[in-house]
Amino acid sequence: MDIILEELHQNIEMVESIVNKIEGGDAYMADLRGYLPLLNQLSLSIFEKKYAVEVEKVFFLQILDDVVAGIENEDSVLLLDVLRYGLLEVYYYIATKYQSEEQNE
Repeated sequence: MDIILEELHQNIEMVESIVNKIEGGDAYMADLRGYLPLLNQLSLSIFEKKYAVEVEKVFFLQILDDVVAGIENEDSVLLLDVLRYGLLEVYYYIATKYQSEEQNE
């Protein structure tokens, strides 16, 4: 598997795991804080256009702001929403687009 897709899938798995913990009422904050360095690394890759897919940067920045706000306020409802319907959707979009562009080459 391509390194970029592998990196994306690793991030997707981690975020899905955190979402599952939030939904299950399990402790998740340590996992989320542990995920932040990978989120930072992937965010930089997205902004540096390491991926051939263009992501709306203002939208992505809002997602990151909401993640920070959710952590600061320990707001599991906000975090669940932003992780599931924001961050994961961006990751799925990038993975799908990247795979289709890779197949077209």
